[in-house]
Order: sequence, then structure tokens, then C-alpha cells
Amino acid sequence: MFGIDRTPNNLHHLVVRAHLKERDAVDALVAALRSRGLSAHLEPGAGRDSTGDLCVEVPGGKTVAVEVKAASLVTSSSASSQLRRWSGSVAAEAVPLVVADRITADGRDELDRAGWSWLDLRGHLRLTGPGLFIDVDMPALSEPRPVRQGLNGRVGIEVATLLLLDPTVRRGIRETATELGRAASSVSETFASLRAAGLVTEHREPVVPELFWELAEHWKPVSVDVASVPRPGGGRENSVLNLGFDDVESTVGWALTDTMAAVHYDAPLSVRADHPLDFYVPDQSVLRRAARLLGTATAPSERAASIRVAPTPLACARRVDATAWAEEPWPLANPLFVALDLAQDPGRGREILDMWTPEKPWHRVW
Repeated sequence: MFGIDRTPNNLHHLVVRAHLKERDAVDALVAALRSRGLSAHLEPGAGRDSTGDLCVEVPGGKTVAVEVKAASLVTSSSASSQLRRWSGSVAAEAVPLVVADRITADGRDELDRAGWSWLDLRGHLRLTGPGLFIDVDMPALSEPRPVRQGLNGRVGIEVATLLLLDPTVRRGIRETATELGRAASSVSETFASLRAAGLVTEHREPVVPELFWELAEHWKPVSVDVASVPRPGGGRENSVLNLGFDDVESTVGWALTDTMAAVHYDAPLSVRADHPLDFYVPDQSVLRRAARLLGTATAPSERAASIRVAPTPLACARRVDATAWAEEPWPLANPLFVALDLAQDPGRGREILDMWTPEKPWHRVW
């Protein structure tokens, strides 16, 4: 569908204002409009390195200012954080528009509800403003690529996790490879793939929240429900299960995660005192041993806890000792892993994440 308000025979000037870093997005918008037979040109005196206005001549008689924002990916989960970040810099009289390599169907719905126009470079433009309505398919403006090209395999998950654990640190390839125990060539390829997808910057810094939500799509722990929970100070059983209560923050062991861990980090949720616990355990062998010793739950009502093996060992190697500030003897998973667990619930969990910012020294990356 393609429509334009056709009032008198004047030219309708659609003015696009963009920051220099969004020049490529503006160029894409110009190409999209031209594919619909609309002429577009830079204002006189606005050179290639200028942030000046770009005019698109369409029938009508009004002037509409459109401010362009760029993203690699927009989903229903990422949209709220993206719009919150962008909205503060959009002029009151401007129509906000986001250009993205990919906008999911539910992401489009979120943008529509928020009153934002958008261009999905895979081939759809929706632009609405005073006297102007465009909603039309068009030829793709970006090279097709697999939906999850940017985050590939186990190394991709590990690199993304490491970046999000401390997004303020600029990491070198060899340093990252050493920390993860991976080949430098594999890490280099991973960074190149993430950068091509717009999920890391040229300085190998994470683009948030996009990288978090891409990682959340790949976050698939192996999980078993058990009928009982080991006790802190339980003696030989604790040693066999590799619980790791000693020197928590520099050793590997079990980590409390998901709902009960989120409560300790002051996430906005309330739960019953007998809510089942959720743990990350170091590896598959511990998972199998724990299932034998603790018994598997055969029905939801029998579940005392879930035990999980994360897609990366960092979940059990970056634990938090909360005994000084919370009445919780169990080591906690880092808030990043707690957030990844909550993100798996598209309703309640993601609503909690939208309202939760952990205290320093941890970082909100969602």
C-alpha cells in the first residue's frame, strides 16, 4: 500500500535530518524512496560530510522533518530499550524513523505502536507523517544473509558473553582467545562476523542491547528438574557435586540463577518463599551425578530445583559471593546470566528486564 495526501499542486518537501554516523541509513532511505518514483536530493551546500537536510520531492504542500536512527536489528524485546535511548534526541517536530538491516514482525508492531516509522532493508518501508502515508514492499536494499549470521556456534556465544560481562573493556583478539581457551583464528573470525552484523563496533565493543538479545536467542541451557537440593555444609555430598562454596569468586562451582537470584539483585518481582531454585552447574558430568544423587522430579509438583549446564562455562566461573549483602548462602550467577534466563520468558521475564537495572559494579546490557 502506498499513499500520499494530495493537496494543491505544490511540491511536498520531506526533510530528513541525520547525524553523520547515520549517513548510510539516510542513503538507504533515499534509495527506498527513489524506488517508489520519488526524487531525493541533498539541500544546496550540504556535502557528503555534512549533516545537512535531504529533500525528497513528493506531491503536497507541507514540510515534514524526519529524523533517522540506525540499527542492525529491532525486535519486540530490543525495541523498548532502543526507543528509550533514541527518543531523547529526536526533535519535537520531527517524525522519527529507524533504518535497520532486519526488523522482526513483532518489532514492527512495537515501532508502529510507539508512532515510529521504519525501513527494513530486507524490503519494506513504512513512513507516516502529517499528510503523508507510505506502507509498501520494495526490493531488498541489503544483501540477504542468514538470520543469525552474526553469532555463530559455541565460540560466538562465548565471545558475546565475555563482551557483555564487562562492556566497558576493549578486548584484543589474543587476549580474548587466551581467556576463553580458544584459537586466536576462531576468535578473529567471530569478531569479524559480529562486526559485519552490527553487533560489535570496529573497536570490538558490544553494541547493546542488540548483542544481548541476539545472545538470548541462542541461550539454550541443558536442564534437569531434581527432587531435592543439596545443603550448604553438607559434607561429602557437596564435594562430590562440586558445589564450590570456598573462595566463590575465583573458583568454579554451582551458581544460583533465574528468579531467586533476580530477587537478591533487587529485580522488580515477588515470589513465594518456597519457590523452586535454579542452578547452573559446571558441566554435564556434574549434571548427571547430581541427577542421580538428588533424584529427578517426575512431575512439576515434585520439582525442588532445576540444574542447568550453560552454553558457556563462564556462568559457573564468574560467580558472585552475596553473603555480605544478602541472606543467601548460595553463590549467585552474574546478573548477565540471570537476565539471559529471564529473557527466555517472552512475557513476565522480559517485562521484569525492562524495569531492572542492577546496582554497580554490574552493567545493564538489555
